[in-house]
Amino acid sequence: MSLLVVDTDVVSYIFKDHPLAASFFPLLQGHQLVISFMTRAELRFGARKAGWGPGRWAALEGYIARYGICFPDAAMCDLWADVTLEAAQQGTPIDSQDGWVAATALYLNAPLVTNNSKHFQGVSNLVLRTPRALA
Repeated sequence: MSLLVVDTDVVSYIFKDHPLAASFFPLLQGHQLVISFMTRAELRFGARKAGWGPGRWAALEGYIARYGICFPDAAMCDLWADVTLEAAQQGTPIDSQDGWVAATALYLNAPLVTNNSKHFQGVSNLVLRTPRALA
């Protein structure tokens, strides 16, 4: 079973049963799914900002537990620095959160499933998977 890193937008779509969620299911089936620690942090930030109660928090935590979570080490920190610098030098700056997600995929040598491929256009050697890429 091959690894896929799942971007925050896709994880959120599936959790919220967003209309776009179904378009990602064929991409995800049969793979070991991993999220970056940053995705976990972004989801928890959104929940706190929205003032979710205990029931919705528990649902989110149960949902997040379905994914493996990749936490950074020194090598991943170096990749984040390289990704962020490369994107800036190419004139396509990447925000910190997306830089961590990209660094996670590169660190794991796994494709990144996203609906926001434009956010990662300045990152070389990053393999992106989107429903449109398969059409």
